[in-house]
Amino acid sequence: MSRGAKILLAAAMAIVVLMIGSGLMLAATVARAGMMTVKIDEPGKHIDLHLPAAVVYLGMDLLPLVLDDEDLTAEIRANLGEHRQAVAAALRELEDVPDAVLVDVQDGSDSVRISKRGRSLEIHVVNPDGTFEITLPAGVLGRVARAIA
Repeated sequence: MSRGAKILLAAAMAIVVLMIGSGLMLAATVARAGMMTVKIDEPGKHIDLHLPAAVVYLGMDLLPLVLDDEDLTAEIRANLGEHRQAVAAALRELEDVPDAVLVDVQDGSDSVRISKRGRSLEIHVVNPDGTFEITLPAGVLGRVARAIA
């Protein structure tokens, strides 16, 4: 094999290793952060959206650059008042709570169920307008807690 061919082969192998490594790193990031799903079933409409939670985390990190974050954070803190620290602590600890149904409310044909399963928080709403399901990693709420604490 000529010297030029060896250099070309080495460069091609380096590119392949970088591509595979980048893909594995992306997959590990998605697996670690988890997935967020939104399912909406309404008459004539069906939405089934799956997003890596890393996208949500990135959005939360970039939001202060777009919005006047201090005013928004101050308003949230003021609305929570003296309960702010308790709410923040509850949101932080939610990730470590064992699997359980946290809220289960039924009123006629309307129902809301919030449960913790594994590392995810599941919100399921049923009413005459349709069915709405959201699943998100409990760690998302930990980030919210750090923002309001």
